[in-house]
Amino acid sequence: AQGEASGELRVVSNWTGSEGEAFQAVIDAFHQKNPKVNVKVEQVPFDQTQALLTQQFAAGSPPDVAVALPGIVRTFADQDLLLNLDSQWDTWIKDGAYTDALRQIASGPDGKAYAVYFKGNVNALVWYSPQQLQKLGIGVPKTWAEFTAAMDKAKAEGVAPLAVGGKDGWPLTQWTDPVILRVAGAQAFNDLARGKIGWDDPRIVKSFQVLGDLIGKYFPPQALGTGFIDATCAGAKGKALFDNQGAFLNLIIPAECDKSLKPGKDFTFFLMPKYDASMPEAQFVSGDLFVGAKDTKNKPATLALLDYLASADAQEIWAKRGGYIAPNAKVPADVYPDENDRKAAALWPKQAAIPAGYDLDDWIGGEIQVKYRQALAQFTRDRDVDKFIATMKQVDTRAAGG
Repeated sequence: AQGEASGELRVVSNWTGSEGEAFQAVIDAFHQKNPKVNVKVEQVPFDQTQALLTQQFAAGSPPDVAVALPGIVRTFADQDLLLNLDSQWDTWIKDGAYTDALRQIASGPDGKAYAVYFKGNVNALVWYSPQQLQKLGIGVPKTWAEFTAAMDKAKAEGVAPLAVGGKDGWPLTQWTDPVILRVAGAQAFNDLARGKIGWDDPRIVKSFQVLGDLIGKYFPPQALGTGFIDATCAGAKGKALFDNQGAFLNLIIPAECDKSLKPGKDFTFFLMPKYDASMPEAQFVSGDLFVGAKDTKNKPATLALLDYLASADAQEIWAKRGGYIAPNAKVPADVYPDENDRKAAALWPKQAAIPAGYDLDDWIGGEIQVKYRQALAQFTRDRDVDKFIATMKQVDTRAAGG
């Protein structure tokens, strides 16, 4: 029960700035409920988390609780390093707080649950300035043809069609995922993520042909030399027409670019249109999970924190601040501070019938993820589909039985 846990807890997270403050507010609220637990949060850069956790778990000195992506969850679960959370998930699903599709994302290769969902995110959101769209006489695109026509028009008017922060690596994957999901479909996307089909599957090859075309026509020449925040602010300040990113931009734009920019009024988004209107609906999700170390010296407090992070109470704290989607379905829509967050939260998978594609490289993880990002940077330079597919076939041999 709450209030009974005590002792020290070491938690690894990777949020900084406004996001770091939001997470600390959640931890402070946990401490109020569990005053005998002293939580120490260690911030680790996003791109170093996997290496650091691998090292600490291998050395037998893991953090009690750590932020993790599905690739890490499956790797550590396979090595029997994590606390089993099946009974918690049984309760949450029965209560309608989570769906089975989300449980799969938090599970190991054995099908058992080892992680809690804390921070949801919806991807394939194309951010724009309503004023700029109006100035250029462009309507909000509803189809793929309207999407490319809008970028053509911006280009003709001397406005960069896209802002892309390729220097940080991961923003390039924000493009590949929705294009694969939109062109190849959810079934092929999820089969690729799980190693059931290879990168040379015709549906995947076609996706990269479409992406190569977008890069050639619309990516800025300095895409690989621009960082995520610079690209975000270029988009927010009207130096580029569109910026395809996640829901978290809603917190980052006012915090990092210009405090006077108002969500919904000065910046908003539309969901990237379907490549083919006949394709079924699919949701594009990512997000952050937390795991508990099996070797924790403080199991009651570890389980209490994991339980709290998955709760509607904890998630409401960050949801009220913006740029966050609560994965717990019990968090009411009216806690979100503005229309952008409410609109993004409505796209989070709550119905079992709509398939979800979880961020591809974060799902795969490990060495494949590192090499995939390198191959994407090279693909952004040369747009050589055959070369990219050949590289990925070498890197990811799961479908061939490797």
